[in-house]
Amino acid sequence: MNQQGNSTLGMVLMLLLLGGMTLHATRTRLAQSMPLVADAQQHHQDYWQAQAALEWGLRQNWPQADSWQCQSEAEQQWQSCLLHREDDDGLLSGRRAGSTLWLFRQVSLHASALQTQPHGWIDYCPLAKAELCPPQDEPAGL
Repeated sequence: MNQQGNSTLGMVLMLLLLGGMTLHATRTRLAQSMPLVADAQQHHQDYWQAQAALEWGLRQNWPQADSWQCQSEAEQQWQSCLLHREDDDGLLSGRRAGSTLWLFRQVSLHASALQTQPHGWIDYCPLAKAELCPPQDEPAGL
């Protein structure tokens, strides 16, 4: 009778040990996943802020220029830049200030007003050389 109690106690201890090891492994895995979740969350925020900056940039007045020209919205910390291209085409970019995520939209220029081109969304700089893409430095005043 004494041995039956010892074997039951041994089984309970083994179950507790296995449960503790499982909980430790789960906690470790969760701790490793938290930075990935934070990175994904930051990417989503940057993406939607870049979308908003593009929409804001569409409503701005853009004078004729031969290179990138940027405008900033200080309250929301948006930056939108426009590059006039051949004919009346242009490339509009937008981002949240401090972010490295730019979104682009192909636009048509009509008397300093912008019209979006159908299927003109681009999530990377379509220019052949990286140095032709919008300036990466922070605009003054943000």
